[in-house]
Amino acid sequence: MFITVKYGDNKDLICNPSCAVVNLLNNIKRRCGLGNSNVVLDLSDETGLVKDLDIHRRDYASKHLFSHKTYILVQKTTIPVDPSENPDAQEGNLSPQPPQYNFTPLLEDWQNLFPEYKLHIPEATKKRKARTASKSPSPAGKMTSKSKRKSKIRK
Repeated sequence: MFITVKYGDNKDLICNPSCAVVNLLNNIKRRCGLGNSNVVLDLSDETGLVKDLDIHRRDYASKHLFSHKTYILVQKTTIPVDPSENPDAQEGNLSPQPPQYNFTPLLEDWQNLFPEYKLHIPEATKKRKARTASKSPSPAGKMTSKSKRKSKIRK
């Protein structure tokens, strides 16, 4: 299992994604010559969909990346938030805004190499709350378990 990472002057790296995301990104960073820098790296597919691997650092990379695919190396930078632009913060509501990120492809001439490439992040999906109880409401509105109903029927 392998992936191809494109960066720089159309250079390729062959990487094995059968490891933790943090190890894969550190290995790519070192092999690209960015090992001693504070640059945050991520990968995007050939369409520009950013994989946002930074939030899945302990997962296996093969869970988020497909074998034999080509990915483009991108730099992830945090956009500083101006407190004067957040009216809620001025009113005393201290609910912080989620951080905003800017992604920059680290592949030169990516416009010609991948004409359909347009950087975008995946849509956030709301997680459904898991049902915790195995009980269901009875027609009378009371909560009864299935085992109690069976014992009443047998009597």
